[in-house]
Parts: sequence; C-alpha cells; structure tokens
Amino acid sequence: MRPPKTSIHSWLSLRIRMLCIVVFAVSLFLPPYIPDSASAPPPEVDPDVEGYLLAEEGFLMKTSSLTEQGTRSAFSQGIIHTVESGESITTIAKTAFLKPETIRWANGLSDSASVKPGQKLLLLPVDGVLHKVKRGQNLQMVADLYNIPAPIIAAQNKIKGGYLLAGQDLIVPGAKPIIEALPKPPKPATAAKPATVPNTITKTPDKNFSIAATYGILQVPCDCFYTQYYGAVHFGVDMQHRGGSPIFAAEAGTVIRADYGWNGGYGNVIEIDHGNGLVTLYAHSKELYVKKGDTVTRGQAISFMGNTGRVHGPTGIHLHFEVHVNGVKKNPMVYIQQ
Repeated sequence: MRPPKTSIHSWLSLRIRMLCIVVFAVSLFLPPYIPDSASAPPPEVDPDVEGYLLAEEGFLMKTSSLTEQGTRSAFSQGIIHTVESGESITTIAKTAFLKPETIRWANGLSDSASVKPGQKLLLLPVDGVLHKVKRGQNLQMVADLYNIPAPIIAAQNKIKGGYLLAGQDLIVPGAKPIIEALPKPPKPATAAKPATVPNTITKTPDKNFSIAATYGILQVPCDCFYTQYYGAVHFGVDMQHRGGSPIFAAEAGTVIRADYGWNGGYGNVIEIDHGNGLVTLYAHSKELYVKKGDTVTRGQAISFMGNTGRVHGPTGIHLHFEVHVNGVKKNPMVYIQQ
C-alpha cells in the first residue's frame, strides 16, 4: 500500500531543508573562492620607461626629469633637454615649438649666450616666463604683475583657488620679463637740494647697494607704515611717518614730472619713468628736490613728505604712492620689495 501523496511531499521537503542547512553550515568553514586572474600580482610598470610614473591613484601620468625633487612646481610641466652636438637655442626652440627667448628667459641666458653639448636646459610647455612666488603674493597679484588674466595662469599651472606658496614656480603664458634688459646706470641728478633740507635726507646705501634694475621689485619709497592700501577707488598706497620723512626714488629712472600746486589733488607731485612702461608717482610732498629731466638713482631722496593737495584730516602728512604700467594704475604692493 503506497503512502499518501501528502506524506511523500512532506518527507521530500524536510530532506531538502536539512540538505540546505548542512551545505550552509559547511560553507562557513570553507575559504572564499578566488579566481586565478584575481590572485595574480598586478602588472609591473618598468621604472625605466621614459616619461611615465605610477601615480598614487594608480594611473599612469606623464612625468618630467625633475620629479625626483618631490615638489609640485611649474618645472613638473616642463622637460630638461640635454644639448647635443650641433644644436643651438634656435634649433632647440624650433623642435620644441617655442620661441628662442622663452628658452633664454627660463634658463637665465643672455641674448648673446650660446649653449654647449651636455648642457641641460629647461623647456617650458608654452611660451612665457617663470615666476617665483614671493611671500604674500596671490594669483591676482601675479596676474597684475605680468598683465596676464588670472584664469589663464591658473589653468596652465592647475591652480585651484588664488592662494599660492612662497617659493612656488609658476608658468605665466605669453608673458615677458618685467624688465627685459638692464639699463645703464643713470647720471646723478644735477639739481641742488634746498638749503633748508636737513642732512638726514640723504640715504646712505649699505655695501650691497646697487642701482641696477631689480626686475620689477621696487624699493619702499620711505621709512613709513601703511595707512591705506590699493582698492576700487584708491589707486595707490598711502604711507606715513610721524612728522614727515624724506621720500626716495623706488628705482633708478628719469623724472618726467615735478610740479608744485594742486595737480588734480596730488599736490606737489613727482613722476619717474623707469623704462619698459613702468612709472612711479609720489604725491602730497612738502618740498621737491628734483626737477623734470633729472636722472635719479635707486634710493635717492627726491622730496620731503607733506600734506599738499587733497588730503583729509586723519591721513595728515603722508605719501601717496602709485605704480603705472603702460599707463594703467597697478597695485603697488605687487611691486614693492618687502
């Protein structure tokens, strides 16, 4: 006599459940399955393969011959070229699709300098100049310094935000050095100083004093503290010394303006042309020690601080200092040597 169908189904269902429980229990004690392809070691990247390295994220990225320095700088976007026999700056520039002057500027070579076999040259990825960031400079300051839009500099150097590190090297595409050639030392000014001027107005240079151009870095024009900075409606910086002080030429150049009077609110004002489109302006002086056409040296006393022109109570006796580049008023803090 056969057992009822319901009994057979119950018996089979019980057996299947027990089998599943046993299989599950055994699987807990077995090692996980690992395919052969997954257990194989990752493919090695030959460290001698020229031009590539394994980045932290595991991607291959193009390198330069200076990556061993371990620093993130503009050099990482360039390459080091070893000069071969028969090569010149012109032929190297043509091969690298650069202008010869770009190679000269990047390597500190003069127009007359030549290269020798075995010499190493830094080749930038684009025409332009290298700029070493100074303490306190941000991206916009560098952009103003070279008159190149900040987004272009940021894109070339992969900069996020406007903050930079002192000593960082930036590639400034399409830029030229601030002063391309060192001017000849100008003759000292011939204008005599007024008899009422105290002897202390003559600044005594130290042993490192030089009247050679300083590539855009201007001397602070007085022994002062800042009272107002460059802004949307104030196109210069105001500097003050209690009781007044001598005012010095921020760099060597030729006086193109030395006027007494109101002068649009500048008061007694001096302008000095330093060449290459760079002009400095000194306003509100009490006395002027130079006249139009005089040549002055870096650090030479040119006037005495005053409060002539449009001067409001709290500012009192002070110097209003401006920097003009090709006729455009720039932020002087980008140019003043701190």
